[in-house]
Amino acid sequence: MIAAVITERDEKDALNAIKKIKDADLIELRLDYIKNLDDKKLKNLIKNCRKPVIATCRKKSEGGFFSGSENERINILKNAVKLGADYVDIEYSSDKNVIKDIIKNKTKAIVSCHDFKQTPSNLGDIYNNIKKLNPDLIKIVTYANSVTDNFKIFDLIKTANEENKKIIAFCMGSYGQFSRILSAILGSQITYSSIEEGKESADCQLTMNEMVNYYRIKKLNKNTKVVGLIGNPVEHSWSHIIHNSAFDKLNINAVYLKFQVDKLKKFIEYMKPLNLIGFSVTIPHKVEIMMYIDGLDKQAKGIGAVNTLVVKNGKLIGYNTDCPGAIRALKQKTELKNKNAVVLGAGGAARAMVYGLIENKSNVTILNRTVEKAKLLADYFKCDYGSLDDLKDIDYDILINTTSVGMYPKANELPIGKNSIKNNKIVFDMVFNPFKTKLLVEAEKRNCTIINGFEMLIYGALLQFKLWTGKDAPEQLMRQKVMEFLKNASH
Repeated sequence: MIAAVITERDEKDALNAIKKIKDADLIELRLDYIKNLDDKKLKNLIKNCRKPVIATCRKKSEGGFFSGSENERINILKNAVKLGADYVDIEYSSDKNVIKDIIKNKTKAIVSCHDFKQTPSNLGDIYNNIKKLNPDLIKIVTYANSVTDNFKIFDLIKTANEENKKIIAFCMGSYGQFSRILSAILGSQITYSSIEEGKESADCQLTMNEMVNYYRIKKLNKNTKVVGLIGNPVEHSWSHIIHNSAFDKLNINAVYLKFQVDKLKKFIEYMKPLNLIGFSVTIPHKVEIMMYIDGLDKQAKGIGAVNTLVVKNGKLIGYNTDCPGAIRALKQKTELKNKNAVVLGAGGAARAMVYGLIENKSNVTILNRTVEKAKLLADYFKCDYGSLDDLKDIDYDILINTTSVGMYPKANELPIGKNSIKNNKIVFDMVFNPFKTKLLVEAEKRNCTIINGFEMLIYGALLQFKLWTGKDAPEQLMRQKVMEFLKNASH
């Protein structure tokens, strides 16, 4: 179930927010947010919720805003029970006799424990202590400082499932954001969302729109297959919009998530036994990932970098769709044979680009801030190399940025000096967010033909989707959904 969290400070604003809620299964009233709360306001708020209500009054030590006495706080929760709240969320740190009194009522009791700094090692003890009170739901929410913290939470959900105990568990923070979706698939009973951006009650909480329309949370179940983007960072990516819209259109029970990953080997080891169909791989993991998979496609082996993983008979096989996706985007605008192409960068994306260009008979020069890295890659592909400063002296036809410079949120940065962009050339930026990077804006001023990273993203996504599902993806729908997203994001 998905709960929409009301975080308004004023009763009138809270009532207006309640009216907006359509897609939620539950409404959590954060009573600690509301100023000058009295019995009349509490009754009015509960009465106006057209969905089951979770009454929560979080004290400051548990990340809330209630500043009154503990007796006052407990009385608010007891009044919520009398006024018909369907659930009451009470912290495990509260007086145990008070918790037992609330559990005795017909209102369902959620006994919760939050850690806003870390995911502690004693989660099992916390779970067992709450379990002894026999609440209707056990809630344990922690902060993820690494992707591996999520795995402790998932293991806890597994334990609860085996013991037939109802649990709510996930991680906060950017490393834990994907757990807000995946935990629901694994058996966590409730996940929470803000009603809109800026109204979050916790770090990296997703909006109701994101949950319902981008991740299709209401259509997911224990049989949902999982796929997603492995990278660090990942918040800039639109891939979840592209692939989830395709899964929805073709009625495929799968979800595409965004995994911010720091400990790559441990991530792969933990995730591999789950109900996976594969992964996308982005910066900075495209080369390292090859150490932890079971096989490589011939082209990926030749490139020396992987951006797509496919599960085949329980094994992870690496592919590279960056190369054909980028080459297709380029060929829409220009011939490649005998053209002089400069590639900026020397990472995994550069490998894919250089491989494709050489395969299509282009003359390639690799330029990188660290010349030694450019030389290593140039030696591998037997082409020219140099530093970024050398660009002004090179007569190129095509300029390609494969670095992350200029990517959201640092959208005002340029990978090179603007005077190095020559007039009337082809300029391709693999960065897709923002849609038109500063490099492309400057290139347009010089009458260049520009290609944005979105084109490579779409063409690569079509290939990925086919590898994962065996089906042709709905290209026009995928394009449309991203354009709708960009239009809404700009307002």
